Amino acid sequence: MARVTKNALVNGARGNVGKQFVYKKRGKNTHIALMPTIDKNTVPTENQVRVRDKFADASAYATGAMASPELKAEYERKAPSGKTAHNMAFRDALKAPVVKGIDPGKYAGLPGALIEINAKDDFRVASVFVSIRTATGELVEEGNAILNPIHRNRWGYTTVKENPLVAGCSISATARDIPGNEGKLDITL
Repeated sequence: MARVTKNALVNGARGNVGKQFVYKKRGKNTHIALMPTIDKNTVPTENQVRVRDKFADASAYATGAMASPELKAEYERKAPSGKTAHNMAFRDALKAPVVKGIDPGKYAGLPGALIEINAKDDFRVASVFVSIRTATGELVEEGNAILNPIHRNRWGYTTVKENPLVAGCSISATARDIPGNEGKLDITL
C-alpha cells in the first residue's frame, strides 16, 4: 500500500467525492476507499440482524463509555497508535472474557481452601463469580473471587462452607468484563 505524507489534497480530508470514493480518517492517517454500495431491497438474514444488533449495542456502549471521564481515560491508555478510546471501548463490548482455567488446589470440601481462576479479557476482567455444586447439582456455596494484585489474570476464591460430598462436585467460574460480557468455565472434581 502506498503512503502519502504532507499532501494538502489528502491531509485531514473526510467524506465522499462525487459518490465515487470516500476519505476516511483513522487516528492520524487518512484512507481513500471506493464508495460503498448498499442494495436497499435486500432482506437481511437472521444472522445479519443478530450481528447488526450486536454492533449497535457495542456502539451504544462505546458512546456511553466516552461520556465517563474515568472510563475514557482507561481506554485511551490502552489504545495503540492509530486507535481511539472509542475504538477500544467498541472492541471491548464485542469480545467476551475467557476463563482459561480453574485450579481447585487442595480443595477437599473444607472451609478456607483457595481456588484459583485464570481469566483474561482484551481490556480488563471486572469480576469473577464462583459457584460450587454437588454431583447432584445442589448449590454448596457461591461468591465473588478476589483479583490477585500481582498476577492480574488470576483470581482467588476462598471457600467458606463444608462440602462432605466432594467426589463428582463441580466448580463453575464466570468472568465478566466492564461492558457486561461473560465467559464461563466448569470443571468436575
